[in-house]
Amino acid sequence: MKNYSDGLFLLKLIKHRIEEKATIHGRVNLDTRDRFSRNALYWAITYKRVEDVKFLIAQGISQEVAPNLNALSHAINIENEEIISLLNINEEMALSA
Repeated sequence: MKNYSDGLFLLKLIKHRIEEKATIHGRVNLDTRDRFSRNALYWAITYKRVEDVKFLIAQGISQEVAPNLNALSHAINIENEEIISLLNINEEMALSA
């Protein structure tokens, strides 16, 4: 697995790969991480890109956004109410399933 040092680049790369999936056969590796093991969801939360967070969650990306850090905790750390609410709803849906 290749590591990426630029978080925004990693986020855009994953989104591009998902969007191109319709024309390219095979799975997209949603677990692609940067050199510090942070995934695209980490960066979407960090940059407060709510639509990207929704998109990545819908694709089934790992909620463990970095070692020993889950998405909800990360959103709480950066104090983004909209993303916190979104992740809370997602977590409640997962628990009730």
